Amino acid sequence: MTPAEIKARVQGAYREAMGNRSMQRQRSSRIHDLARDARLYGRDAGADSAQMHLGRLVDEAVGMAGCKDAALELTLNGSGRAALEGLAQAPRDLTGLKAEVDGTTVRLIWTEADLGPV
Repeated sequence: MTPAEIKARVQGAYREAMGNRSMQRQRSSRIHDLARDARLYGRDAGADSAQMHLGRLVDEAVGMAGCKDAALELTLNGSGRAALEGLAQAPRDLTGLKAEVDGTTVRLIWTEADLGPV
């Protein structure tokens, strides 16, 4: 899938969920097992990890978007700052979605409260 197709898929799931007022689903992210025991050091290690698990990241983002969540968070305790930056940059490039690093958490964002889909 191209970045535009991935972005459209995730944002489409979010729009559909937000358009259905009667739907109320909750789920906790199942992506944390990727990072539970991972210790990544270096930008390339973070980028390689994101590329290797891109399918799971996209599937999880679609699932979370379908539950009206605005972002997917992945926490990597014990990893280096450069690895976190690499882990954020790869999804930016591969999905077209916004990704940011906050401490030890990488957040993949498909909508913002004020602006709508990003």
